[in-house]
Amino acid sequence: SVLGEEVTKKNCRAVLEGRSQINAVTANCEQPNANPGQDWGEASDVSIFYGRTEELAKLERWIVSDRCRLVALLGMGGIGKTALSVKLARQIQSSFDYLIWRSLHNAPPLQEILTDLIPFLCNGSQTDLPETLDRKVSLLINCLRSSRCLVVLDNVESILEINGRAGHYREGYDGYGQLFKQLGETTHQSCLVLTSREKPRELAPLEGEASPVRVLELQGLKQTEGKKILNDQGLLVPEQEAAELIRRYAGNPLALKLAAGFIQRFCNGSTCDFLVQGTTVFGEIHYLLQKHFERLSDEEVQLIYWLAINREPVLLQDLLNDFFAVPSRQIMDALVSLQRRFLIENSVAGSTLQPVVMEYLTEQLIERICEEIKTEKIKIFNSHAPIKAQSKDYVRETQIQLILKPIADRLLADNSQSIIENKLIHILSTQRGRSLLKPGYLGGNVLNLLCHLKTDLTGYDFSYLNVWQ
Repeated sequence: SVLGEEVTKKNCRAVLEGRSQINAVTANCEQPNANPGQDWGEASDVSIFYGRTEELAKLERWIVSDRCRLVALLGMGGIGKTALSVKLARQIQSSFDYLIWRSLHNAPPLQEILTDLIPFLCNGSQTDLPETLDRKVSLLINCLRSSRCLVVLDNVESILEINGRAGHYREGYDGYGQLFKQLGETTHQSCLVLTSREKPRELAPLEGEASPVRVLELQGLKQTEGKKILNDQGLLVPEQEAAELIRRYAGNPLALKLAAGFIQRFCNGSTCDFLVQGTTVFGEIHYLLQKHFERLSDEEVQLIYWLAINREPVLLQDLLNDFFAVPSRQIMDALVSLQRRFLIENSVAGSTLQPVVMEYLTEQLIERICEEIKTEKIKIFNSHAPIKAQSKDYVRETQIQLILKPIADRLLADNSQSIIENKLIHILSTQRGRSLLKPGYLGGNVLNLLCHLKTDLTGYDFSYLNVWQ
């Protein structure tokens, strides 16, 4: 019998029920939580995992050999932080007495997380928990000293402030920062692993190559692993096209997977057709970048727009020269904050954006300027210049084709050219009567747009304008 025993009419039901119980026990044993010292929570399935061999080896050395107390996996959304945290925990689980994996996606209060962690990590011996936060944290540290525990907290960015500087906490969540600081500074035999799209502010003064607090900034996948994602999605891509697709998305695993699915469904599997149409930001990729952009402070928005306008790496002094009446310290703070959000890339040539981020920010800049012109509520159209006279010729031409021309086209899609011209002249005329036009780029921007529209400017007096480019 396939059931391993003789089945008759009389014992059929009993045999089947017995087999069902055996199967249930077997299935339960195969589940991740079968080990009573482990609680995997909502940890994702990592049976399919791409690359990261070097990163895993480094993280294992940090945690198992160097016995780091706090390790942070940081990077952009979709870069693979969550998957790497689960893969890492699976790989090193035998080195710990207790393992618990939790997501902070829904921003649980710290009291709730501590009430969850302490009884588990103390093996149920602490059921009557103290009321104060400080005493709960002390109790948690005692647990981490008594046993070797691995605690993974995913999506830490969910408890960080929106529209403020990167790494600062939402109101009521400052306790997490104190917890991270204490777990990094206090002696214990356990390890807390964090994943986040932003670097919590406590890490900067604590991290170091010889410190028990380490940070791994996750970069995109290499071409070999990136191509495996495309192939596993059923997309067989020539080497050169695969390299360009991976470059456009900076090796972001989620973006590559989404792009591959789109190419299969809507481009008949042709990567060339997808690349030639010029747009790489769509659907979930647009949503992913939007979530990053929504978190930025006003100073960061202004700075990142300039990076999109400059189109190529720009040095700090050149960035400072782009701004009017903005203290250098604010610009430098915004630059550091953007770096902590992993939205910019730095090199000896200066700071710039990944291609997909630049495309998204260019689109946002165009939409915002068009809206400001329509409503005549001018801000970015005065503080930023879509094209810069001092740019290199090829950069200026790119600025015209990718920023100025789309602005003109979108304005003309809603109104006639004469209406747009009159609106632009009216925007300038409202500045007349003031002693001087507020320092900025408005005058030059309007003139550039009118020239692009081939407007006849005969008879107009622009002598009162301050034209900056």
